[in-house]
Amino acid sequence: MALRPLWLEIVPFLPACPFRVLTGIPCLSCGTTHAAVALLEGRVMDAFAANPLAALAGAAFVVGGVVAPLWVVSRLPMPVTPTPLPRWLRAGAFAALAASWAYLIVIG
Repeated sequence: MALRPLWLEIVPFLPACPFRVLTGIPCLSCGTTHAAVALLEGRVMDAFAANPLAALAGAAFVVGGVVAPLWVVSRLPMPVTPTPLPRWLRAGAFAALAASWAYLIVIG
């Protein structure tokens, strides 16, 4: 929230999406800036309408920022990320990206 005023001043100077300018099709990250600004202003539903995956990632960062210090203070063991990621998780991530891009193309 402390960066909100700075972010809102910078947004008008950000360039347009080059992929969308060249193809007319929104890229995977189109709407991310709108989603970030909407989250900063507390408009959660507008953030999800602009880019659901970016809004979900933003919400995850906020939750992680609250959970991480509590996790450390409670002295719980650090979670281990398996390498490579399980096939079902990779397939789910790919499906989420594809669904998000399809959504952006449909609304866009």
